[in-house]
Amino acid sequence: MKRQVVKKETIDADLLDLRAFCLVVDLGSITAAARTLGETKGSVSRRITRLEHALGVELLRRSPRLVQATEDGLAYRMRVGRALELLEDANAAVQQARASPSGHLRVTAPFDLGLSLLAPLSAGFAERYPEISLEMLLTEALLDFDAHQIDVALRATASLPDSSLIAHRLQHIELGLFAAPAYLRKHGPVRTPEDLAGHRLLLAQTARGHATIALQPRPGARGERAELRVRAAIAASDYSFCREVALAGAGIALVPAVNVRGDLEAKRLVPVLEDHATDGGAPLYLVHPGTRFLPSKTRAFRDYLLDAFGVQGRREASATAR
Repeated sequence: MKRQVVKKETIDADLLDLRAFCLVVDLGSITAAARTLGETKGSVSRRITRLEHALGVELLRRSPRLVQATEDGLAYRMRVGRALELLEDANAAVQQARASPSGHLRVTAPFDLGLSLLAPLSAGFAERYPEISLEMLLTEALLDFDAHQIDVALRATASLPDSSLIAHRLQHIELGLFAAPAYLRKHGPVRTPEDLAGHRLLLAQTARGHATIALQPRPGARGERAELRVRAAIAASDYSFCREVALAGAGIALVPAVNVRGDLEAKRLVPVLEDHATDGGAPLYLVHPGTRFLPSKTRAFRDYLLDAFGVQGRREASATAR
C-alpha cells in the first residue's frame, strides 16, 4: 500500500484554519479575527469556508452586521480549543527541551554536604552550562521553595513530607568514626566499641553534650551490636567543625564518610572501628517542584547530579519518598 505523505504546509494551513475559526467565535467578528492574525478579512473568511466544507457542517451564521456560531459551531469550538491548548503545550515543551539551559538557578543544601559533595560537582556543572548562574544556599534550615525562590534542594532525611514536590534518592549518607593518626598514637587504638569510653569524642547534634552511638559489626566481622551513651569532649552544630577539630588531633569525630573522603585518601584521617557500621545517617534526596514542564536549567542540574551519583533513570521517588 502506498504511504500517504502529508506536507508540513498542509498541516500548518489546517491549524491556522482552526485558530481563525476559534478567534472569530471568541471575538464575534471576522474583521477582528483578521486583525489579530494579521490577515485580510477575505483570507479569514476563506479559512472558515474551507473548514465548513471539510466538515460538511455550517459553523457560523454570517450577516452584514453579525457573525454567530451555530450550535454545531459552539460545540466544535469547545473541542478544538482544548486540542489547540494541548498542541501548544506540546510545542512549548519541545522548544524548551531544545533550548540551551540558561538563567539563575538557586540550590539549597545542608552546609556540610554542600562543602563535601556539591562544591566539586558545582565546578563541573558550571563548566558544562556556562549560561546558568548557580547560587548555593548552604543551611540546615528547610527553605520553602516559593518563599525563597528555590529551584532545587538537597535534603538528607529519613522521610519526606507529603507535597507536590518530586524527589530523587541519590545515595545513603553513612556516618563513621574518624581520627588523625597522631591522636591515635598519643591516646591508643580503638579495638572495640567499648574502648570509645576512654577517648575524646567530637560529636554534632548532641543533647547537652551527650549522644547515643549504635554500632554493629559489618558482615563477616566479629562482635555484637553495641549501643553506647557517650559524652562529647567537643560538641558542634555541624559536622564540618568536628572534622576540622579531628584534623587538629583533638579527638575522634563522628561525621559522614563523604565529608572526609579526601582526608582519608591523603591519610590526614583514618577510620576508627572500620569493621563496624553506625546506625546513623540518612538518605540524600534531590528535590524539585513537580511542574508539568520543568525549566531547562532545573532539568539540566537534576540530570547532571543523577549522572554524577550513578542513578540516571532512577526517578522513582516523589516527595512522599515512594
